[in-house]
Amino acid sequence: MSNARSDSPKGEKRMSKDAFFSTPIYFTDLAGAQALNAQLKKDIREWRRQDPQGTVRSNVAQAGAWHSATDMHTRAEFRALTLEIFEMVQGIYNDLGYDPDYEPVCDSMWANINPRHAYNRHHTHPHALWSGVYYVQTPDDCGLLYFTDPRPQTQVLTPYFDPRRRHPDTWNEVFYQPQEGRLIVFPGWLVHAVHPNLSTAEGDAGERISVSFNFYQIRRDSPVRNPHRKEVVVGDLEPQ
Repeated sequence: MSNARSDSPKGEKRMSKDAFFSTPIYFTDLAGAQALNAQLKKDIREWRRQDPQGTVRSNVAQAGAWHSATDMHTRAEFRALTLEIFEMVQGIYNDLGYDPDYEPVCDSMWANINPRHAYNRHHTHPHALWSGVYYVQTPDDCGLLYFTDPRPQTQVLTPYFDPRRRHPDTWNEVFYQPQEGRLIVFPGWLVHAVHPNLSTAEGDAGERISVSFNFYQIRRDSPVRNPHRKEVVVGDLEPQ
């Protein structure tokens, strides 16, 4: 059992609390992001120029959103970011005590360009242990990242809370402000959405540009790769 909380209101009995079934969301701000993002913007926009149709997933294409192909992690020009993401995901695996005989494998990674009014519908990432987003360009009011409580039974009867004392353990929705250089990683099954980009900046400066990805596990000594997935492990990215 955890230690008793010391902030119990006067007159209440002290009690211990365990917190089970939590939903971890990890984030970090990359060092050197300014230079990295400057190059990413050039490469991602060039990719869009070469493939203006892109693909349609949770992005709302009629609003002008662009979603690249999902093989970004296999492209040499994006190697620096891919390695940063691998390092972050390996840290999560270590933190949670995953079997060290298994390593992170990325099977999809893609770029998103969301101009004014573009957004992403509520969705999850099937067949992914961990998913995430990296922010390349985030003008003011470009749209919040939105997560909802994955436990539907908590909504059967909603209690009244004192807003001055409500603990984050009890929140049923969470919003993250996009921030250039920030990398956020969350469980692939966690429902999320991206609010509309309401930036008033003109032209390219008003676009929200981000990179998304999916990870799972593979045995480090496995000689077999899934031919139906673009599996990449960190060893594939090292010089031969």
